[in-house]
Amino acid sequence: MTDRILARAADGGRITPEEAILLYETAPLDELGAAADEVVRRRFGDEITYNVNAHLNPTNICVVGCGFCAFAVWTEKDERAYAYSVDQLVERAGQLVSHGITELHIVGGMTKEYDLPYYEELFSELKSAYPHVALTALTAVEIDFISRISKVSHREALERTRAAGHDTMPGGGAEVFSSRVREIIADRKVPAETWLEVHREAHGQGMRTNATLLFGHFETPAEQVDHMNRLRELQDETGGFQAFIPLPFLPGNTDFAYLPGPNREEKLRTIATARLFLDNFAHIKGHWVMLGEQITSDALRFGLDDLSGTLIEERIAHATTVETPLGLSQDRMADLIRSGGKVPAQRDTLYNEISAAV
Repeated sequence: MTDRILARAADGGRITPEEAILLYETAPLDELGAAADEVVRRRFGDEITYNVNAHLNPTNICVVGCGFCAFAVWTEKDERAYAYSVDQLVERAGQLVSHGITELHIVGGMTKEYDLPYYEELFSELKSAYPHVALTALTAVEIDFISRISKVSHREALERTRAAGHDTMPGGGAEVFSSRVREIIADRKVPAETWLEVHREAHGQGMRTNATLLFGHFETPAEQVDHMNRLRELQDETGGFQAFIPLPFLPGNTDFAYLPGPNREEKLRTIATARLFLDNFAHIKGHWVMLGEQITSDALRFGLDDLSGTLIEERIAHATTVETPLGLSQDRMADLIRSGGKVPAQRDTLYNEISAAV
């Protein structure tokens, strides 16, 4: 039975959630990967894209306190705490721009000092100083938080951040939509319905966004697929998602450090299943920091067509015990892609090609 499902999916046909679960659980790994790779090859050939980007994290102080997070601290009294001003972040952005970045990825902790006016000022100052750099900023959870502390609607918050220079929205905060799992790993975080509603509003305003899945902890394959199905349904409705990013859970330095995290096969199965199931998503993006370079290379034949970028000074994943670099040079990124048998090409934030594959 899986042969017929794989053939249909590889040819671009839609599969049901039940079929996706069956593929994840029973399809031979190599056949699952081959079908996903066929989808990628039909759409993009051998080209794998990436962008030159850097992270800015305004603060690691966060009142939400998710158990799976090793990045955030509860209070400014914690010796690990930091909180940057707008001027400090603009100055740091200037240093990062010298690396040739085309995008700043801006997410961080949630605390009342970092409200809507703060981000309006930050985005305005960054755009004034570096108008050519795209701002991919504020997860749906952050938008909801600053909306509530600033006493405005999601719509107004997004209208104001966009007017200040906010270009696109990352996919973080989705974790797993299952209420059972969220109760375990992120019981203080807003529910799935809020995350989806913020992205629906962003898409309605013409903003492109990404989506994520944090996998490899307490969720089942059925809960993974249910998460993807809710994303697929919203994409059918709005068409506003650019990419889906499967994020493997990194247990080090978290409340769940006793868990092993997903193994190689689980990572590849999740990526390949996502590529086959999310037929209306143009891109499946690999977050090489969390996957590891070797598995990222392998996953280029299991459904990835895009990588998360050079990620200069990535801090959130590196708060765990991950051993990947803090960032990759463009040469090392190209080597990583070629090691997977593919061809690198640089893109911008909206997936326009900057330099052709060579």
